[in-house]
Amino acid sequence: MLYTRAQAMAAGSTDDELRSLLRSGSRTRLVKGVYVDSADLETWEEERYRLRVLATAMRSDLAMTHVSAAALHRLPLPGADLSEVHMMQIRYGGNRHRAHRHVHSGFLPAESLVTVDGVRATTVARTLADIAKTQPRLAAIAAADSALFQELCTFEAIADALRDIRRHRGAPRARQLLALADGRAESPGETWTRLALNDGDLPRTELQIDVFDERGICVGTADGGYPEFGLLWEYDGEAKYQRLLRPGQSTLDVVLKEKSRESAFIELGYTMIRVINDDRRSPAQLRHRVRRAIDATQRAGWLPPRGTWMVYDKTQRRRTPSERWQLGA
Repeated sequence: MLYTRAQAMAAGSTDDELRSLLRSGSRTRLVKGVYVDSADLETWEEERYRLRVLATAMRSDLAMTHVSAAALHRLPLPGADLSEVHMMQIRYGGNRHRAHRHVHSGFLPAESLVTVDGVRATTVARTLADIAKTQPRLAAIAAADSALFQELCTFEAIADALRDIRRHRGAPRARQLLALADGRAESPGETWTRLALNDGDLPRTELQIDVFDERGICVGTADGGYPEFGLLWEYDGEAKYQRLLRPGQSTLDVVLKEKSRESAFIELGYTMIRVINDDRRSPAQLRHRVRRAIDATQRAGWLPPRGTWMVYDKTQRRRTPSERWQLGA
């Protein structure tokens, strides 16, 4: 996807041809001397940033760090500052900013470095610690959630990385944010919803809730909810449907399957709340909707849904069955 001027010349191109391709817009210069087919940039912002990181790495032998390492590890970075490529120079004192590059100074132990796509970068755990020092809350926690969900690192590895940066500026903030990580969140949207709900005075929301009918057959897994109150929530977004696509499926196939699953929840007696991108503008309003649904369960005559449910215990790494409802209740 990426190539240097030297590689283009070796393949038989000339400078005039390269300049013509740039003028026509069919090629884009990512950094000095590194080019890409412009069609490859018609993708997510985070993927465009990853290409810029790879292009920078072709011109430097420094290790990539912070959000640049996260991009190489393909971690989500919602709301992160992607204006600079971050790298580390082994020296003390004097971080440098130049031409959309941020060269950090410091020491990185060998065990904190790996090779990703042929590029040296900080490990996932160290990357999460660095992001949590410097990036917005959602970006830091969404990246950690994703890394834990994909089993790219462990809580123990994150704790070790936090000890390594304990004397760094921003270390207390990093510890505070990464303590909120939850490896059950499958997407940044689910991370945002969990944080928005838990920021208020509501009970703690569960994630990845398996729902079973009266016969013990699993009818589906909800993104999250309060199953003890018969309330489930689903985060809706274009990225979600793209993530759920299987070979040979269309987005319509996935949407219909999602609707069928939701209908099965409702038939068992669950209340469903759909969380959409517009809810991000007013998390307080979302919490109000959830509070009303929970309060409704306290009224006389409320009946819990039929069947039972299970949630994933992130500490024991196993499913935990509900105790309130019994099969056939």
